[in-house]
Amino acid sequence: MAIPKPYFSIVLPFGLFSVVLLLNYIVVLVSSSYSFHNQVVNEENENDLLLLHQDYTPPAPPPPPPRPPSVLSCEEDLGGVGSLDTTCQIVSDLNLTKNMYIEGKGDFFILSNVVVNCGFLGCELAVNVGGNFTMGDLSFIYAASFELLANSAYFGNGSVVNTSGLAGEPPAQTSGTPLGLNGAGGGYGGRGAACVMDKEKLQEDVWGGDAYGWSLLEKPWSYGSKGGTTSKEMDYGGGGGGRIKLSLVTNLEVNGSLLADGGDGGSHGGGGSGGSVYIKAFKMTGSGRISASGGTGLGGGGGGRVSVDVFSRHDDPNIFAHGIICRICST
Repeated sequence: MAIPKPYFSIVLPFGLFSVVLLLNYIVVLVSSSYSFHNQVVNEENENDLLLLHQDYTPPAPPPPPPRPPSVLSCEEDLGGVGSLDTTCQIVSDLNLTKNMYIEGKGDFFILSNVVVNCGFLGCELAVNVGGNFTMGDLSFIYAASFELLANSAYFGNGSVVNTSGLAGEPPAQTSGTPLGLNGAGGGYGGRGAACVMDKEKLQEDVWGGDAYGWSLLEKPWSYGSKGGTTSKEMDYGGGGGGRIKLSLVTNLEVNGSLLADGGDGGSHGGGGSGGSVYIKAFKMTGSGRISASGGTGLGGGGGGRVSVDVFSRHDDPNIFAHGIICRICST
């Protein structure tokens, strides 16, 4: 006769059974809470990493619209002699009242002692020729922006391309003009200088204009910024430096000056920041002056930017892109 296996049965009192269920619930709740907490912490860490690696560089400005085809005549529109498709010589002073784009297949000469003046704020002068470009001795170009595309270029002794203090607007969503009425310097390649004149303020309460244009370091093409003022009624700030771009297939000789300096703010305004100079050529000679420095003022303007991209350079031009110290604080 088979002996039946013992059968065990445990009967828990209702109160103890409730305690067991409650403990299980607490364990599950704690485990869920721990998992949720870890998920939140991980998400916060990921967000912190994203913030640390965020690129705060302002976006590059959009490319300029294509230029319309040039329909200018060397003689009728520019008062010169010859043709833009062969040789055009500017033989007398030329005053421009609007932006000018000059295009042709030939050579373009500005003879000695001739002045080409496009001297209003933001004025743009562009020359695009298939031949050679020449500025004679003691000839001048005044413009906010001067852009040259040619086979080669020669700038004679004492010749000047001057865009100083004539800047147009800085890139969109950007400004190196300082806030307030402290007469601080404008910024661009570097921050503008600021001078604390109010004894109730600290140095960290007064700032010069911001730097910008980081996405265009190799090929700078931004205007400098205006300096600050000390008056609500008058804007005493010096103008920002302009832009100069020389893009040449072969040789460049600079015996004159290429200037994109900031304007002077005097004793009641900050100096403007320097502008941009970009040069690309195969060979560069000459010992001229290339400058995109800040302007003087109550607070000195920050320096601009100069980029020279040449295969070979045979002389030592004087190249400057520095800021200026405060006129008052330095005394």
